[in-house]
Amino acid sequence: MPINRQPIRITRCIYPATSTQPPDTEALWNEVHPFVKKETGFLILDDSTLDKPYSRELTLVYRQWSGKQHKVVNGLNLISLVWTDGDATIPIDFRIYDIDNDGKTKNDHFKEMLDVARIRGFSPRFVMFDSWYGSIGNLKRLREFQWHWLTRLKKNRLVNPDWSYNRQIHEIEIPSSGRVVHLKEYGMIKVF
Repeated sequence: MPINRQPIRITRCIYPATSTQPPDTEALWNEVHPFVKKETGFLILDDSTLDKPYSRELTLVYRQWSGKQHKVVNGLNLISLVWTDGDATIPIDFRIYDIDNDGKTKNDHFKEMLDVARIRGFSPRFVMFDSWYGSIGNLKRLREFQWHWLTRLKKNRLVNPDWSYNRQIHEIEIPSSGRVVHLKEYGMIKVF
């Protein structure tokens, strides 16, 4: 089936008819699933802060880090999970960060979206995400699913490169071909 390159309008999924309803992630999935090859491709999780500098008391707006502004701003945080095969990139799930009302951290949303992707039958070649989501709990969830992952580890993560003792990853030499190390509380990984 050829992929329709028309933009998918997800506004109605994010902002339902009444503000008391949660975002309708199933509506998004129902619209995009015919274009996704669940048995291949990659899953990419990332979050974006939509700056709302003049919104002081708007629901869902929190003081949070903006990578675009490189500072803390008032904004709405959208956590997105997309599928890609290298040619097409299709949003398949999302969450709006709203810890005051749902009690969920960004890592809770990460695990929830992975669980939903697995239930939907995904078996990606890799799951990719930034270091914010690289907690041991998240990595172990991916290992439970037997999914490979790719992320950047924060420089203070403890690894044991030679079975002697743990040290921060930035303290070890990593050749361009990579190096196998033991990540504390997780197991063996290859770093580049």
